[in-house]
Amino acid sequence: MAAESKGEKKRGRVGQVRCQYCFERFWPAEGVETATCPSCGWKWHISWVGRLAKIRKPVWGHWEQQLGEAEGTKGQGDL
Repeated sequence: MAAESKGEKKRGRVGQVRCQYCFERFWPAEGVETATCPSCGWKWHISWVGRLAKIRKPVWGHWEQQLGEAEGTKGQGDL
């Protein structure tokens, strides 16, 4: 019986991905090529096999922008 509930739980997550930055799960819109994590704001390239979504790699331009903003605010707080 426990195996059935575990299998049902996994089927309920089809199309869901786990952010590789904050590890929160989210559902990207079906068929999109990029998606942004609603928890942390980081952007990811998504690949699809049917309804199954998978994070492939970060959107590097967005990462550079996020890191620059984080370093800029960190530097201002240190003064």
